[in-house]
Amino acid sequence: MAQKACDPTVERHFKGHKNGITGLCFHPGTHQIASSSLDHTLMVWNFNERVRAFRFLAHKDIVLDTAYAPSGEIVVSASRDRSVRLWIPTIRGESLDFRGHMGAVRSARFSPDGEKLVTASDDKSVKLWMVCRRRFLMSFTEHKNWVRSAKFSPDGRLVVSCSDDKTIKLWDVVSGKCVKTFNEVKGPALDVEFHPSGAALGSANIGGCVKLYDLRTACLQQHYVAHSGQVNKATFHPNGNFILTASDDSTMKVLDLLEGRPIYTLKAHSGGVTTAAFSLNGDFFASGGSDRQLLVWKSNFDRDDNARKTPRQLISPGAKLKLNMKQGESDVSKIEEDKNRTITDDEKEKLEVDEDRDEEYGTESMAEFDSGDSDGCCKGPLRDIPGGRVDVEVINMRNQRPMERGHIAKFPPYQHSTCSASELPNQSHTVVEALSGQVESLRSTIVLMEERLGMVERELENLIV
Repeated sequence: MAQKACDPTVERHFKGHKNGITGLCFHPGTHQIASSSLDHTLMVWNFNERVRAFRFLAHKDIVLDTAYAPSGEIVVSASRDRSVRLWIPTIRGESLDFRGHMGAVRSARFSPDGEKLVTASDDKSVKLWMVCRRRFLMSFTEHKNWVRSAKFSPDGRLVVSCSDDKTIKLWDVVSGKCVKTFNEVKGPALDVEFHPSGAALGSANIGGCVKLYDLRTACLQQHYVAHSGQVNKATFHPNGNFILTASDDSTMKVLDLLEGRPIYTLKAHSGGVTTAAFSLNGDFFASGGSDRQLLVWKSNFDRDDNARKTPRQLISPGAKLKLNMKQGESDVSKIEEDKNRTITDDEKEKLEVDEDRDEEYGTESMAEFDSGDSDGCCKGPLRDIPGGRVDVEVINMRNQRPMERGHIAKFPPYQHSTCSASELPNQSHTVVEALSGQVESLRSTIVLMEERLGMVERELENLIV
């Protein structure tokens, strides 16, 4: 029997950064969490009360992002000092650097297999690296302004990036070509992420909205006017049915993608919420803000997700992504044909990391962080912390009527693919596959609307009773 959902609760409160937090990532084993900060440091926090937190020092400017490798053995940090560093999160604090960007590096993420690294920078480029050899592979250079974020698809075949040029671009990892562009009209996206199924994108926008794009139809699927301030982060729950948002308006929201509405507003930070992340299993999520506090929450709201009637997922796990490109562009379905790319001598000379610098950057100073200091790490459940340093307000909107919620979900009508018939390949089997994809998308949309209608009917019955 499925457990009944309850409100999210704060489980841990970590404080030790001397300036605002910019990035968060859970260890795959959910026993550690890494955070980056404007104070030029990377910190690794342990949930085991006997293990102290550690502060890693090497960057010469603010650290803008951090992420664990899938194995959990290394951590990457990206900084405004134009460098990217790989850390072994132990007491020795060993690190290696990647250099090649000409501007601040805003984002760094590992591929699902942990073999590659993608970075996004203010130099208007997205770069791909081989981790084990610290070797540059290729650049994606079609953005016209700062690139805010870049991440791999769940299968590692694609990279998505968002930029201040008001575009979101999909890149083929093998060919290096841009295979799809989404244009943001009112303002740029500050963060973008693949849906766990790989068939949709979620974006956080400077105008306070969150958008969900269906990659199979290249259409806007859902649009939430969620916040009064810019949305700094929008991250999917691992089951794909929820989005957690973090905003400059000092709140976070949990959006239910199946019901198409917000179900929680979370207030715990005294300033803007700059970042948020789910644990790998979705049982926990963390938030960091300009108030220098890192909070770890118990999710709880996903407990009764299995009690939903079909569909239980926004996008079927078996959904296949096929993007039909214009003539002359690469087809995403063919990206496995070529596994190798030759790097020119000029690229090697300019961007290949010098192996001779290993000793110079092999070990950096790392200060063991004493949780007993005045800036220490407050461990244990929030209720056990003396003085109650954090005021937490959780607003449950599950039972509110639509008029009381008042503002959130907008569902664009189903649209056909933007590709015209003349742009489709002549092969009949390709046409059939394209039509099948459209029919499947339409079927999923209809089933989803039926589910929402059923939810509304049940709510009305409860009100009548």
